Amino acid sequence: MSTSKWDWLLNIDKLIFKLAVIFIVMLVFAQLVHINDKTRMYLSKVDRLEGENITLEGNYYAEAPLQIKDSESPVGYFKSLRESRVLNLRLIKPVESQIIRVVVNGKSIDNFHKGYIMVIVYEGDYVEIDTTSYQGSVQVIVNVIGDKVEIPVDGLLLEGNNVLMPIGKVKFKS
Repeated sequence: MSTSKWDWLLNIDKLIFKLAVIFIVMLVFAQLVHINDKTRMYLSKVDRLEGENITLEGNYYAEAPLQIKDSESPVGYFKSLRESRVLNLRLIKPVESQIIRVVVNGKSIDNFHKGYIMVIVYEGDYVEIDTTSYQGSVQVIVNVIGDKVEIPVDGLLLEGNNVLMPIGKVKFKS
């Protein structure tokens, strides 16, 4: 009985060896067939699609541009790989306004519809408050959350009338 088990294992070993040889020969044959350009164009889908535009043609744009109205939206808390800090900008006069906007690096971020706004800033960002469309005097207090921001100074009071008020370039403490 033990010899029949060994014979069975030897037969399986021979079968595996024969299958491996057959697959290697098939692989070499497939590579040789792909040497000829005409057969490669017939067998290879990649070569048939080469040079063709396979993307769908169409309009891929939103009808209305994306505007973030709430500073507490999930996009506002997106964590970047860069080190960031938070500035709390609070309106003193007027109490709230949708016309007065915060501008970071020349892009309008949000307005003071709640009377305050939390802005995530990075090293080197240039922050301004746009009051050009508001008629009247505007007072804003800048509060820095945490102690790792050198510029702007915590508690900075800005006052202006119908101007673009610069808070300045953000600089972190080393």
